Amino acid sequence: MTQTATLFLFVKGTAESPVEQLVADAQCAASLDTLEKLCAVPEIGTIVVATRSDAFSARARALGAHVENDSGAEFHWGNCLAALVRKYRAALPLYVGGGSGILMSAEDWRAMIQRVNAEPNTVVANNFFSCDFSAWSPANALDKIVLPAVDNDLAFRLGNRAGLRVVPLPKNAATQLDIDTPTDLLTIALHPAVGKHLRGFLDTARLDASRIEQIKSVLGNRGATALIAGRVSASLALSLERATRCQWRIFSEELGMRASGRGVRGQVHSLLGGYLDCLGAPEFFTALAQLADAAILDTRVLFAHRRLNPSASDRFNSDLLNAEEIADPFVRALTIAARAAAIPILLGGHSVVSGGMYALIGE
Repeated sequence: MTQTATLFLFVKGTAESPVEQLVADAQCAASLDTLEKLCAVPEIGTIVVATRSDAFSARARALGAHVENDSGAEFHWGNCLAALVRKYRAALPLYVGGGSGILMSAEDWRAMIQRVNAEPNTVVANNFFSCDFSAWSPANALDKIVLPAVDNDLAFRLGNRAGLRVVPLPKNAATQLDIDTPTDLLTIALHPAVGKHLRGFLDTARLDASRIEQIKSVLGNRGATALIAGRVSASLALSLERATRCQWRIFSEELGMRASGRGVRGQVHSLLGGYLDCLGAPEFFTALAQLADAAILDTRVLFAHRRLNPSASDRFNSDLLNAEEIADPFVRALTIAARAAAIPILLGGHSVVSGGMYALIGE
């Protein structure tokens, strides 16, 4: 039997520092583009928006959405989602995290829902190990898992713990790109499929994209070498070989470190992180400059390797190379050395070696 999907769009919209607010505002702009697309999808019935932003609440209501404002201090993502699924009696939930799926078309969303309808006991997600959006049935599969505190673990737990068949979507910019850090704004700034609301935000934000331009120049140079390190998937490696002209050095480490719980348990080990420990930050980037003409680093693996949990403000300022705004001494030293490196360095989270790279290479 065909079931109508219930959309649950989560958009935080608030932040604790200026650099975090930059990302939150971008997520709101991108989510408004996504919401307008999803309102036109006939397979979606009820639309529910969970947000703490008054401005986004007003825009969502104007589009006919039910708005849930969770202003409690102890927000738990999984508990909130499960409560909303029960409240709205969703048979086929479609969860979308704010800032994700921004390049997905209406037809892409329709195909996701149709796949779940055609194959019961299935979860369709953009990423098994790091889920940003997903649709599944039956909805009560949530009752069979320990509800995760963040959305990244959802598909992993529905597959491994609730026994649903997991169908990952093809990996490309549309499915993998997620606005999660300031670097993501740099990597999508020139993408032709960016919606009008996010485009307007990016035009006013006026971020320095010089490093992106330098790195794109390396990617198109047959005589150059680029280095990419972190949670790099095999799919991305194949796309890099197909869509770029340069040579590559790829260090793939710790895929699924969050979904598997290795990060929380302090079990992350990075070969590149060990090299950084031995050399110190300045010499580490000197060594990278001897290996490549540009480097793209998923620094969250390096932080987890050192058992660090820096604040969002520190992480985001590091991504922008704003070392003076960083409190953690290791993160500050790493950022200073990256900024002084002889080659362009791009720092970020998982998306910098996933959706951001797909967007940069046009996949």
